[in-house]
Amino acid sequence: MLRTGQEHLERLNDGRIVYIGDERVDDVTKHPAFKNAAHSIAAIYDMKADPANAETLSFADNGERCSMYFLQARSQQDLRRRTRAHRTIADLTYGLFGRSPDHFASSVTAMAMDPSVFGAYAGNLADYYRHICRSDAYVAYAVLPPQAARDPTF
Repeated sequence: MLRTGQEHLERLNDGRIVYIGDERVDDVTKHPAFKNAAHSIAAIYDMKADPANAETLSFADNGERCSMYFLQARSQQDLRRRTRAHRTIADLTYGLFGRSPDHFASSVTAMAMDPSVFGAYAGNLADYYRHICRSDAYVAYAVLPPQAARDPTF
């Protein structure tokens, strides 16, 4: 099911604890350090939820609309559809939003196309893919330095 921008913003106020430096951020949708990014992502969700963009930014799966970046491409036409969706998101953000909702979701989608490579964890990956696809989740990753890098004497 496609999420709207307002739903995305509401889900960000779920009780999570966020700090910037030593300041606790009570509402990331209003704090100057986060609000522009939160609203940019909301704009992407609104663009996807707009019925005028249904064929470009979503696909039907068992009667439910899912974000195009969750489409498991099985043909050149599928790849063209995915490319058009990625390009539309990049155009909205002028190509400057490095971790847009389609970024990591596409990686999970690719892994879900053959979860058997994950051996005993194949079912977990397939379940995770279905969950993020059905909930239209914005998934991302963070690159952190190794813990040893925190010790200046190391």
